[in-house]
Amino acid sequence: MNWQRARKIAYMVAIVLLLLLLVVLGQPATNPIGDHPGSSGGWLAQLRTKEGFSESQLGEIDPAGETIKLATLGLRGVAANILWDKANTYKMKKDWTNLSATLQQIAKIEPHFIKVWRFQGWNLSYNVSAEFDDYRERYRWVIKGIDYLNEGIRYNRNEPMLVWDVGWFISQKIGRADESKQFRRLFKDDDEFFRRYNDPRPKEDRDNWLVGLDWYAQAESMVDRGADLKKTTPVIFYSNRPMCRMNYAEALEGDGVFAERAQFAWRRAGEDWLLFGERQIPTWEPGVRIRLNDKERLLEEAAKCVAELDKLDPGLRERIRQERLAKLTPAEKKAYEMPAEERRTEELHTLATKAANQLNVTYEQVARRVSGKNFEKALELARKSADFERQAQKINTDRVLVNFEYWRLKARVEQHPDTIQAREALYGADQAFTAGTDLVRAKQRYEKGYELWRKVLDNKQWPQLKEDDKLGEELAKSVRRYRRVLERRDEPFPKDFVLQDIVTLYGKRAEN
Repeated sequence: MNWQRARKIAYMVAIVLLLLLLVVLGQPATNPIGDHPGSSGGWLAQLRTKEGFSESQLGEIDPAGETIKLATLGLRGVAANILWDKANTYKMKKDWTNLSATLQQIAKIEPHFIKVWRFQGWNLSYNVSAEFDDYRERYRWVIKGIDYLNEGIRYNRNEPMLVWDVGWFISQKIGRADESKQFRRLFKDDDEFFRRYNDPRPKEDRDNWLVGLDWYAQAESMVDRGADLKKTTPVIFYSNRPMCRMNYAEALEGDGVFAERAQFAWRRAGEDWLLFGERQIPTWEPGVRIRLNDKERLLEEAAKCVAELDKLDPGLRERIRQERLAKLTPAEKKAYEMPAEERRTEELHTLATKAANQLNVTYEQVARRVSGKNFEKALELARKSADFERQAQKINTDRVLVNFEYWRLKARVEQHPDTIQAREALYGADQAFTAGTDLVRAKQRYEKGYELWRKVLDNKQWPQLKEDDKLGEELAKSVRRYRRVLERRDEPFPKDFVLQDIVTLYGKRAEN
């Protein structure tokens, strides 16, 4: 009996000790009241505060949601899965009322499960909205998706991707949908939306691209303050805000707004793009950041180092290349010197590639052939040259992801007065052509627009513009409409057409 009594006492002591430990570890934090300084709480409370895991730090606390969590007895995941299945069933049945109610229940149970907010927000704005024939009803469901995301932001105030999603839906869904003209107009007139979001901007600034831009800016600020981007590519994340400026300027001209207002919009777009190029953007390498604007500077620095390296022993690089050329087999040399289009077999391509690799002389290989007192200097110049070029290549990789150079050039070209006047002339021509009542005016405006585009294309500031496929195909499609105007007037297409080079190069593509 004594051992049983001793065991019970030991259990009681252990329970008391565990309870004391839980009290010490789990003591909640308290706010200061009057002269009482408050408390930081136990170790767990301090850890939650440090890591930002407490409910109050993640976002708003919903009493109803907390009650539901208790009612599920720790089976929140199971309950969320059941509700998710119900939501999909309601969607299949097109029971939109019960779908909305079920989504709200999921949010109450798992308010910090970000994927729920993102997936269901997309579901409402993109999938459910497409089920309706009336564009006004489709717009209403797009806004429902945005509101759903905004509710998620209330519970997850440190999650930048929810804020980014709101920016995406407002800018891209409203601005790129098939019914974008109607959506943009409804959005601008949606007084209730702007009241609900406490956005007092004047009606003329209620453009979806400008509103989306502000949401992207909020998401950027959150990341700059330390919020986690998770798997999102940084350069793409940061490109969306300045791209809104580009899209806004394009939308203005699509709405028939030109002259000073369009020019100002394109100027702002160009300035924002250059500021984007100055931003220190993190890469996947820990601690490594790049600036997109630095590519040209780095290549210039590399070229200076290469020139200085070549001065240490003039002609050395070519001598090394000739030595290697002499060591090529006759077959390799023949394949290498053959034009690429004449290499009919895989073997010839392989031989040509092998020869090119052998003839490639690296900076280090040149440096190691420099003799005497300049040897160390040559190695340092070779190292710097290669390093500058590697950095430039990293930047170029991110530039390609966001088409950086294209948009930089486009902003410069589009704000030029000749370009704005050319677009205005073709816009007026298209309006007259669509109406079909004034073909004379349509013809005159088309011809004026093409004359102006000729000036733009021949401008020596941007010689690469003639290689812009998007612009070329756009102009070629415009010329097809011009041809139809001439056909209706029984007039021949001009033999010395001012944009014949564009028609020849892009005409076939524009037909597809």
